[in-house]
Formats: sequence, structure tokens, C-alpha cells
Amino acid sequence: MNMKFRKIWLAVAGTTVLALAGCGGGSSGSSLLIPSADVISGVAATGAALANAGVAVTNSSGNSPCLEASISTTALGSYTCTLKNGETAPFFVVVTDPTGNTPPMVSVTTTTPTHGTPLTLNVTPLTTAIVAQLASDGNPLTLVNSKQVNAADLKQLTANVVAQLLQVLKAIQAPDGYDPFTTSITAATASGIGNTADMVLDVVKVVTNPATGKLALSTVDNPLPIDLATATAPGTPMPLPDAAIATLSQAAQVAAQTLTACFAIPTAQRVVTKDATIVSANGGPEVTNVDPACQNITATLGNGAGVKFLDNGYKAGQVFYNLLTSDTMTGAKFSVPEIMAYYPADPAVAAPAPAAFNRAVINIKFLDANGDPGHVITTARKIPGTTSTSRPTDWWLVGNQHPADVNVKLQIRRVEQKNPANTAKFSTFQTGIQFNVNSTGPGSSNAGNALKYARISGPGLPGNGAAGTGLVYVVSTGTQTSMDLFSKTGSLTTGSQCGNVATFNCPNFWLARTTGLDPASSAKTLAANPANSGNVLLWKQPADSTVDSTKFVKGAKYQVELFYGTTPTTAAIIFHKTLLSDLVQAEQAVNLPWNTLGAQSVSALDPTGSLTGAQTALPIDWVQNSSAQQIHQVQAVVDTTFGSFGPLKAVPRGATSAILDNQTVPIFGIAPNIGRTLLFSYRMLDGSGKTAVYTYN
Repeated sequence: MNMKFRKIWLAVAGTTVLALAGCGGGSSGSSLLIPSADVISGVAATGAALANAGVAVTNSSGNSPCLEASISTTALGSYTCTLKNGETAPFFVVVTDPTGNTPPMVSVTTTTPTHGTPLTLNVTPLTTAIVAQLASDGNPLTLVNSKQVNAADLKQLTANVVAQLLQVLKAIQAPDGYDPFTTSITAATASGIGNTADMVLDVVKVVTNPATGKLALSTVDNPLPIDLATATAPGTPMPLPDAAIATLSQAAQVAAQTLTACFAIPTAQRVVTKDATIVSANGGPEVTNVDPACQNITATLGNGAGVKFLDNGYKAGQVFYNLLTSDTMTGAKFSVPEIMAYYPADPAVAAPAPAAFNRAVINIKFLDANGDPGHVITTARKIPGTTSTSRPTDWWLVGNQHPADVNVKLQIRRVEQKNPANTAKFSTFQTGIQFNVNSTGPGSSNAGNALKYARISGPGLPGNGAAGTGLVYVVSTGTQTSMDLFSKTGSLTTGSQCGNVATFNCPNFWLARTTGLDPASSAKTLAANPANSGNVLLWKQPADSTVDSTKFVKGAKYQVELFYGTTPTTAAIIFHKTLLSDLVQAEQAVNLPWNTLGAQSVSALDPTGSLTGAQTALPIDWVQNSSAQQIHQVQAVVDTTFGSFGPLKAVPRGATSAILDNQTVPIFGIAPNIGRTLLFSYRMLDGSGKTAVYTYN
């Protein structure tokens, strides 16, 4: 089965759903419809309800079987299709998330509703995965477009998958006879908790097994992928999940309720006091007092949790500062947080150490008042004995409790060379891993000594986690706050900033790249990694035998050692970071949705245009692809000799243009000197990194 389609449901859905646009059914024009007793209804959910999502229903002719002109899910994720007279199965359903945060989901039934009895047909990641298994190429939308499905295969595959889930179903007390397609779901929302059928979606995750390239199942407490069953081969049963995860669904709902209530209040009311004078080393600006409706969002010593919130060295009022003080967040809509990872309590560890408690990494997603998406990823902890009448859960947002601002994420990048004459620096897709160590934020000093080095080791990195090995970062001589790669041998003494001393802003370690961007050929073919100058350090080389890209998977843990002082030899602070997403292979990047350059950006990259001089306020813009994520930050190369990027410029949610006024973009140089390069960072909501680079050099 072709692996690529499991990563690209979103990418292909734009054209497929357009083809199904006439398949609606819904409230539009409903006053003219003649009610029918033959109804298909269900819920679209990922764990949380998928609200206001477009629903396309088709029959075996590829036409709409519904009386409704258009269908959208309700706030509870439910939808209804009233069948026209004489319509018979099969029926195919495609649900498209309006925010683009969730890839299109698919469901199918080979049963025609009995007259007077509605047929339940849910649409979830699990139904999508089952449909994908039946498609010839692993793409669930291919089955939809084929307009046919083998009923016997669908029935057998569903039974095989349910058998795989048996231990999980028992643990959460799922309804007898659970069927992912037909068992009624009450999806969790900010105002109501879901039922146990919905909890299956909280606990079970559909992933791609990086070792086999096949669709697989995992649970939030155990990221080890188990290949999904097929119609002809039963899959390996999933293990019994940790007992405490069954309470997470209610905890997530409480979090959504509290956040919704807080942000319903105008900014001036929800923020009582704030301090904008705090220096970055101490976490930066902080909201110091909030309205009572906001006081139980996070744990404090005084609100029952008995522990202070701390996330990457930031207090709660610092982590949430930009959201709490933003007028566009008034009236924001919060979905029930996604449970990204789960860590059971370690019986060998005593409280108050974090490992003594059950913990979960949760992804709090929202739409602001303008309908633009955002998120906050943080950690919740189960603190026994803290449940109350007003707060019916003992799970609290406590942060990861890490003392320093260090982040890890896997990177996928699209590089487009605009100079056709430069074949040495060609267009490409490339993949890698980024460790962003903030040299000016929390953790940048310790006992009066400044941060000097950070060493990071773990799965897939040089040394594969052995003591004293890994990537070493040094405080940069550049203008950015992130530290630069110094060594990949683990040495604190032998190395150089970005591999050549003069270059800066190099937090990424790159693993592979393609020979071009052509989806028919070069985008699917790997090129040799560059091995000139600093690229020997920044890119995986043939000599890097322990670097293994298959080990960069969701759940992989990396040790962070921080060294302070002039010539340190011993780490003063040690903690661990966890990957929250899987690596996207370079050959798969062509299937992802990407934005395109706007007219101002095209002009900025034109060596004969009006913006060739040095720019202190360079205007750039882009065309938003409706299937792609929004742009989050922008940068430009500020060093025309070595091609180093300047500082990041934040972009407001929903914007399609920005002014680069936090750096001087140099005069447009012509090859062999550096020309001009722009970098666009996407607003990713899953803990991964996605960037696009456009260059003329």
C-alpha cells in the first residue's frame, strides 16, 4: 500500500471535495424540502467535535443522495442527510475541517436505511483509516471517487479492527457491540462531555508506522505503533491502556469550559493587572492578576492544585500573556484539547517530583474572534484529592516544569530557487530536526553564570543517546535568540558555530533533500546532502553512521544538558524533551499543501525590481492556500556573505502580508554573492515545523 497518501489527505482533498460540492444536504434551502423518513446521520469527531465542517455525501453514481442543498456539522459535530426517494447504498461521506487543522475524514456504508429508522454513520480518524485500508493506493478519497466498495471486505475489516481494540474498549467501558461507523457518538464540546464511544477517539490514535510505512494504531499512553488490520489479516491486539487515561476526557472538557468562560470576558475585565517590564531572562511580560472566571485555568499554590505552573521556564501569566491581552481573543472558541501524549506515574519516584504523577501533553486549539486558528501545547497532571464540586476533575494544567526555554520539533522545508541559472543551489524539499534553545530567555543564566552550551542527545541523533554524544549548541554571535549548532560529536571544545564560525542562525540539523520540486520526478528523488563548508556540520553525512531518521518518531525523548560559565565541563541543568509528531520524509513533502508568493514578495526577489536597495521595512506578502496552514513568522537573509537569516518577525493570525522592519535586508546582491532570500514559517498546530524558503542567488 502506498504510504504517501496517508500523509496527504488534506493535500488532495481540495480537488476531491470540489468535485463533491454538489453533494451537500443541510440547512440551506431546507424550508422547500419535503421531509423523508430515510435519513443518514452521525457525528464527525476527532475526540472533540468537529464543528461547522462541510459534509459531502455521494452515492454509487457520484451524485448527492440528499435532499439538502448543503450540509455542515453542528456545534456538536452532528450532521443529517435526508435521502431522496429510491436512493440505495453504498453512501460515501467526506467531512472537511474549515480550519484545515484536521485532514479530511471519510466514512462509508453499504446499508440502506430502513424506512423510519435513521442510519448512524460516523466520520472519524478511525473510519477514515479503515476506508484507506480498502483503497488500492491507501488514499481514502480514491475509494470515494471509485464510487464502489466491497461490502464483505468492509464488514470483515471493521470486525478485525474492533478485535484489535478490545482491551481499549473494555478499559473505557465502551458500549457493547461497538462499531466505529455505527455506534452513536456524543462528541465532547466546551459545554458537554462526550460518551465512552467518543472516548475511543481520545485514547486511540491513527498514525503511520515509520518502520513499515503502513497505517497503524497507538494509544496516548503508548506511542508504539501497531499495524492496522486488513480485510484478510487480523491485526495484533492493542495492549490495555493505563487506567488513569479514562478520566482525561472529562478533564479536557473542564479545560475547554474554563477557557471559554474566561475569554468570553472583554480584555479589560479579564486582565486585572499585568507587568510589561519583566526582562526576557525572567520570562518577559506577565499577566499578574485575572478575573475570577480565569483563575482556574492553570495550577497555582492557592487554587487547590498546590503546585505552581511552569512551562519552559515561563509562568502561566507569561505563557498566556499574548492571548489574555489580545482583543481578538475576546469571544474565542476553544475546542476540547487534544491529548497528544500520556505518561503514567512512576511508582519508583516520590512526590512532589513530576514523574510521581500521571501526566498528559495536551494541545489547546482555538479560533479567535476573526475565525483564525491558534493553539497552546502544555502539560496536565493528575493530582489526587483535588476534585471539588465546582471543579469535577483532579487533572490540572501545570506546564512541563522545565526550567529553561528549549523546544524540539521536526522540520519539513520547501526551498524554491528563483534564479534559473543557479543549478548548484537548486530547488528542493528537505527534512530535519530543530532544537531551539533560547539563550536570552528563562534558563539563560544559572547561579550568576551565563548559558554557554547546550548538548542534546537521544534517538536518531549522532551517538544515538550514548553519554557525552549528540548535538552541541553554542550561544550565537548573531542577532537571533536561538543558539547555533556547534558540534555533532558531543564535544564542548572541538567545533565551530554553524560549522564555519562566521555563519549564524543555524538551529536545524538536516537529514535529507530531494533533487527538485517536480511532483512527477525530482520531488520524489533524493539528492546527495551538501558537504561543502559548514554543511558538513549542518547536514547528515555518510560518516554519520548512527544518525537514523527512522527513530525520529512521536514520543521519542531527548536529553537536554545545559552548561554555564566560561569553560564549563559539567551540566548544571538536565531535563528531557519529547517529540510530538512524526518525521515527514523529504519525498513526501510535495504532497503537502503550500502557500504561494504574493506580488510584493515576487518584487522583493526580483533583481531588476524596485526593491533592490537595502530595505529597513521590506513589504512581503503571500497567497493563502485554503488547504494550508497560515503563516506564523517571516525572516530574511541579512548576511550577504554567508546567507544567515535575521530575527523572526511574528505575523498576526489570519494575515497575508507583513513588513520586515526588525532587521535591515541588505542590497540585492547578484550571484556569486548572496542575492535575496525570504523564509516563511507556517503556523503548525501539532508541534511540528514547516517552512518555505524563496531565494534568488
